Amino acid sequence: MTTSILEPAAPSRSALERRFETWASLPRRGDPRIPFAFLLTLYAAMGVTWLGFNRSPAQIATIVVAGCALDMLFHYTLHHRLLFPLSAYITSLSLALLLNYAHGEIVLLLPVFLAIASKYVFTYKGGHVFNPSLFGVVVSLLVAGRLITTAPAYQWGGTWAMSAFMVMAALSLFVFKVGRGWLVGSFLTFYMAQTGLRAYIMRAHLPPEMLFLGTLSSPAFFLFTFFMMTDPKTSPSTRRGQIGIAAAVTLVDLVMHTRGSVFTFFYAAFAVACARFVWLHTSAMIAAGPGGYLRTTLLSRAKLQTVALVTAIGLIGGIGYARVRPAVTLSDTGFTLQEIPPAASGVDVVMDTNPYELVDPRLRHIGKWLLSVGASVSAGDADGDGDMDLFFTNPLARARDRSALYLNEGGFRFTRAALPALSALNHHPHANGLPTGSLFFDADSDGDRDLLVLVSFGETRFLENMLIETGRMSFVDRSDASGVARYTITLGANVLDYDGDGDLDLLIGEVMPARLPGYAHDVRLNLLRLPAPEYPGDRRMFRFMHDGWHDADNGGQNVLLENRGDGTFTEVDAAEVGMPETHWSLAIGTGDLNSDGKTDVYVANDFGPDDLYVNDGGTFHRKAERFFGEIGKDTYKGMNASLADVDRNGSLDVYVSNVHHALQAEGSLLWMNHGTDDHGDPILKDEAAALGVLNEDRFGWGAAVGDLNNDGWKDIVQANGMVDDRLDDLYEGCPDYWYVNHKLMQSGPEIHTYADQWGDLRGRCIFPNEKRRVYLNRGEGSSPLFVDVADAVGLTGGDNSRGVSLVDLDDDGRLDVVIANQHGAPTILRNRGPEDSSWLGLGLTGDGRTCAAGAEGSTVVVGTPGRPALMAEAQAGSGFSGQGDPRIHFGLGDGSPRFVNVSVRWCGGRTTDHRLRTGRYHDVVMDPSKGRSR
Repeated sequence: MTTSILEPAAPSRSALERRFETWASLPRRGDPRIPFAFLLTLYAAMGVTWLGFNRSPAQIATIVVAGCALDMLFHYTLHHRLLFPLSAYITSLSLALLLNYAHGEIVLLLPVFLAIASKYVFTYKGGHVFNPSLFGVVVSLLVAGRLITTAPAYQWGGTWAMSAFMVMAALSLFVFKVGRGWLVGSFLTFYMAQTGLRAYIMRAHLPPEMLFLGTLSSPAFFLFTFFMMTDPKTSPSTRRGQIGIAAAVTLVDLVMHTRGSVFTFFYAAFAVACARFVWLHTSAMIAAGPGGYLRTTLLSRAKLQTVALVTAIGLIGGIGYARVRPAVTLSDTGFTLQEIPPAASGVDVVMDTNPYELVDPRLRHIGKWLLSVGASVSAGDADGDGDMDLFFTNPLARARDRSALYLNEGGFRFTRAALPALSALNHHPHANGLPTGSLFFDADSDGDRDLLVLVSFGETRFLENMLIETGRMSFVDRSDASGVARYTITLGANVLDYDGDGDLDLLIGEVMPARLPGYAHDVRLNLLRLPAPEYPGDRRMFRFMHDGWHDADNGGQNVLLENRGDGTFTEVDAAEVGMPETHWSLAIGTGDLNSDGKTDVYVANDFGPDDLYVNDGGTFHRKAERFFGEIGKDTYKGMNASLADVDRNGSLDVYVSNVHHALQAEGSLLWMNHGTDDHGDPILKDEAAALGVLNEDRFGWGAAVGDLNNDGWKDIVQANGMVDDRLDDLYEGCPDYWYVNHKLMQSGPEIHTYADQWGDLRGRCIFPNEKRRVYLNRGEGSSPLFVDVADAVGLTGGDNSRGVSLVDLDDDGRLDVVIANQHGAPTILRNRGPEDSSWLGLGLTGDGRTCAAGAEGSTVVVGTPGRPALMAEAQAGSGFSGQGDPRIHFGLGDGSPRFVNVSVRWCGGRTTDHRLRTGRYHDVVMDPSKGRSR
């Protein structure tokens, strides 16, 4: 983008100008910077209100004010004149649009500092050589790791209308006025030829039209071409020079493409600018002589003063950042995680030899993407012996392992239990779909745990546990009889008593729509068997991918099933109770976020904003703020939803995992609960970056929250990693698909919504086998602070992990970790540490009338003298593709007393108080005469 335009010379100054003769760079009539500043301002306003930019007005204001102030400071200190910062305004606003910072405002100052400082340090004959925006962008990308990246391709709109707007504005307001027509024209010609060459080379992996349309319909491309490259102070004025620069940038850009870079525009232009900078100074040095040139130019007093000033301000900023965001390391964690291998645990999941052949042959080029989820783990006492059992799903496993129940025999040894009711689902996916998740809960409040098995491309299965009826665990398929059977494409579900009648209702999240759009008749979306074309050129069967990267609304509508009280369910129109959204729902978290006694719902959505539904008592309203970074305007890639009190203030917070990589440096969210507003809605503010749980440089999936070291602070275990080539090894190494995906993300929904336009993923990787994280909460007072201790506790290996369960498998009071992996066997980790009694476990049993037998929605508060009270809520589901221990676990910290006071606010409103001994599990029964103690 243009950041410093050469002002036209004026033969004389007016009286008004003479009054401000101490000001430098005052804009005059005809100054091309003025319309360009207006255009950028308009585009920024459109971005935060309409286009879905990953930027809030406050962030933009921070960048602009800092850039203008810094430019004025540099100029006055070095030249003793006040500077009118119009160029700095353009530079700063450019950075706000070009870069992505979904992790707090402090880091925004780095590219601003680099851009403004480059104007004063890297000069030739008094003028800067590098376009300041370009310098700030590229150097930030190189030195800031992945904390700073370019703005996501999708945020530019991805439509021809937006591209036409940028082109026409550039031509009418700027390009013709600054004499850079040859630069623009030659670059467009060269680049189209280069794109044609790349399209031919990549034709086997990406439709050629995708590459052309994805590039030439991107406003980002035109912003670079018409504004950044054409800066009059940093580009040649001659025809020959302009054509040469265009050719050089195009050639270097091509080389960058061979390296799989996704930032080719910027790197190519920066490389050419570096070469030009060296050439200019080298030529001048040869002409003047090295010694004299160094003394008068590079080592002059003015240059040394400039470098000293820039260095001083940089050091002050760096020291300030280090104080605000101190690096936290920890070696003494108080526990370790010991991996239990499949041979010792008995839990093994064997992958199918070629599972991607399950999808329709027309979709096998992206079968790995379509089947990249579904590995899940759920914990619950299925056989009633008091030990927690495990249920797994994995659609990529061999037939018998696609779903499996493992009974806990003690000592971290498990025995597989036969489940004949799931045999047809496991072995006949084309007829019945694929198992992609599960949930233990007591649907009929009879005292045993029933099992919901989530299915994609088939009907959801509900298995009733006959333990209470027969005295022996067995699961009977009641899907049809219970009313649960629905054709779904789902990964997550949860239960809650949404209407307060004492029965657990079921909410199933839909990822994709169950029906294909565009058909006059009802056609189910089944990726394992697409419908045949009905006429030549019929592509309707491919129109099911998300229709936006930040605002997709073509997912399925979530299914709400109301419990009749006898274990059967009736579907309620979700829209009628306040849940009309059709987002790509991945996980559903439940909890009372505003402490009114009613269970609220947080739905984590991919490719769009999450949904927070506040319970009004049988109906909901969606809470959403106005700007990016606020609730309902989040980072658009919600994967996980875990609700827990991480700061010990008595209110539930929400942890949402996300992607943080090139093109999507967004990162996890930690919505901290700050009470309620005037309407009684929860006040949630994202503090993930400040508290250390951004999960940077990872492709995040499921997570679980619990106290791993029993110090009284909730910790977080985070699963990461997308896909590798273990199941389709085709190439030497594993080529990166993200480069191909970048071209897709630049296109509009009329292109990327159709699956046949996606690039070939077979044999390729997307951020594979990433290390998991163990975020230990080192809170002090009332402030949590997390540090990743995965290496210190022994979780050093990487995988493509999905669901996480925190569950005490050996009843020693320490939460063990079970992680479901998409392309391999689950990871089971035993929590090892010194034996102590600094913990308390509670198994709640409701009365089965006003409060369900599982007591979901009940709140427990534990008080210890001289310490903050600890709060937890009984929940069924606890994150993406994961369900943890149904018992409530509290870590109490060192020096905890032998007995603590416990208050239970039961679902239904009744409160009971108890005095319980620490260091053991207790069965707390709401009504001993009616309920059952486990």
